[in-house]
Amino acid sequence: MSATTVPTFLESFRTRFHPLWRIRRIHWLHAILTRLDFPVWVKAPAIGMKIRVYWFRDLPWLFDSVPKEPGMLDVVEKICRTFQPRVFWDVGANLGWYSWLVHARTRLARAVAIEPLPANVRLLHETIARNRLEHFKVIQKAVADRPGKVDFTIDTRSGATSQLTELYASSPDTAIAHTYGLEARMQVECTTLDELMRAGETMPDLMKLDVEEAEHLVFRGASALLLKQQTILVFECHRREALVILREHGYELYAIDQLNNFLALPPRLADQAREITVTLTPVEHV
Repeated sequence: MSATTVPTFLESFRTRFHPLWRIRRIHWLHAILTRLDFPVWVKAPAIGMKIRVYWFRDLPWLFDSVPKEPGMLDVVEKICRTFQPRVFWDVGANLGWYSWLVHARTRLARAVAIEPLPANVRLLHETIARNRLEHFKVIQKAVADRPGKVDFTIDTRSGATSQLTELYASSPDTAIAHTYGLEARMQVECTTLDELMRAGETMPDLMKLDVEEAEHLVFRGASALLLKQQTILVFECHRREALVILREHGYELYAIDQLNNFLALPPRLADQAREITVTLTPVEHV
């Protein structure tokens, strides 16, 4: 696996068939629509509640009938059905879709949504307040391999591809963030998964990770958590080093789909997870 990533057929699809992607690349039109953008409530039947989104930036979320990452969705639902996780961490939560999905499929005792961008954090708090999700906590931080301030490149186009500036500068030109020509920057607070554990957060049974190419940094800062082999991980991965770190900590790895989504499974759970892994592709070499 290389550090590049989104399959070329998806690039072709965006270019030829995805009007919203085209609009985001037309600077004057996007600027006008962004000025008219504002938060709205969207009823999401798949999770049985209303969530807070921006009507233009988050337009795809207004159409619940369109599946988002169906392979990932299927795996997460099977994990919930099989293991009924009690503690869930959503790292790179964005709008919190996977937080709300896991909440709808399990009886969570604790959920932590970790998201660095103020606009998304506001949306998360509003969804939590409206739906009275008192067992949810939002942490406004990025996650990597060290605590402190970090420079962040902000996706003002889709709201979904913001990343550490050091990674944006080195990622390939074909990366989605580069096709938008992102320029906005800000400093955000950063932490590590092990720091969160030391601060008193309960170890998660299930963690979803979508950190735009920073997954290897996140796992570098999670040695204590990974050594315990208690957490099931579902994550987007663009860096081979991330898979190497997980394999070194004894995790079994499976490719979920062609969108670079993976499952990392503690070996003690292998027998219970056969219904989940039978349709996935084992990652033999990393």
